[in-house]
Amino acid sequence: MNIKAYSPKRIIGALRRRGLAYVRKLQYRPGVKPIQKGTVLFDSFNGKVVGDSPLDIFLEVQKVRPDLKFFWTIAGDKQAPAGSVGLKFESREWFDALASSEYLVANSALPWYFRKQPGQTYLQTWHGTPLKRLVFDLPAGDVTRAYLDLMDREAAAWDYLISPNPFCTEVLPRAFHYDGPVLETGYPRNDRLTTHTPEDRAAIRKRLGVTDDKTMLVLYAPTWRDYQRSATGDWQLVSYLEPDLAVPTGIQFMFRGHTNTNNSKSASVAGGAIDVTGYPDITELYIAADALVTDFSSVMFDFSVTGKPIIFLAPDLARYRAERGFYFDFENEAPGPILSTAEEVLETLGKLPETAKTYQKAYKHWQERFNSLEDGKASKRVVSAVWPTRE
Repeated sequence: MNIKAYSPKRIIGALRRRGLAYVRKLQYRPGVKPIQKGTVLFDSFNGKVVGDSPLDIFLEVQKVRPDLKFFWTIAGDKQAPAGSVGLKFESREWFDALASSEYLVANSALPWYFRKQPGQTYLQTWHGTPLKRLVFDLPAGDVTRAYLDLMDREAAAWDYLISPNPFCTEVLPRAFHYDGPVLETGYPRNDRLTTHTPEDRAAIRKRLGVTDDKTMLVLYAPTWRDYQRSATGDWQLVSYLEPDLAVPTGIQFMFRGHTNTNNSKSASVAGGAIDVTGYPDITELYIAADALVTDFSSVMFDFSVTGKPIIFLAPDLARYRAERGFYFDFENEAPGPILSTAEEVLETLGKLPETAKTYQKAYKHWQERFNSLEDGKASKRVVSAVWPTRE
């Protein structure tokens, strides 16, 4: 047992959060109001993000079904996209929309108190092709009974589950105990990776403050760790690139913290990196970047659509694999080198063409397995299945 994980502070913090949630939940009254026809509520990580596949689906359905009314879950300083109404997460208006919207689109589990009502259609996009094992594929005891019950209720409420590739079509329904329709369409969030223009890329880099097109812009996007928590139970920031790392001239890092570690300080990390943790659209960061450094994050599957180099910085590979388990032989199939130190990362960045050539065959096999549907039309396929165009 991880003693730190179950410290008194963590238990008290969890009880306080759950108590506040119970108070707020009293405003959620499903079944009291009738379903509002023609309304859609989009939710990406409970408002922490206005992006991911829900955003690209919104942009497409907005074009083909302008008769619909769109709501977005927002939290903090997030803003709803044009053409929609932002609703603060767990506000009275948000609870009303959750209970009465005809369509619900989410990329992760809705809160524990959610109960789908007759007349609602729930599209679950999920948020990535998994390397690490999920939910019911994990060994007994590795996740709480409460979480398993939550995911059982979630999956039972889904009317559609998006799959980005045949691998996910096999893995996700089993991991979630889901037996409903699967839309194997590719990921809507990846559409722009194949449809953007050089001008789009230049504009994004300029917004990030990178005006020299010779600058190698490297996105560092590590995932969170089950075994790195604070005393109160929050997941801690993960970065294996030290703040004082001596980055060679011509290389600029961007740092993207995981949504689970948003409460952690992310400034002054990763060798003077541009902190893009709060950047609203990670797809734009993929477009702007020249290379990716990650570990076990599902960003590896999305970024590989671009064909640009990927480096894996994973000094805790053995522990992570032992505690979470992988769906496939990551070390033998990875489309780039798996490294243990920041110095190795800098050395590899200095010889990217040679590294790309070394991993060319593995990269191509990876793309064939995971990216075969990424043709820029996934959003269209999803929307045509869920919202048929009216005659």
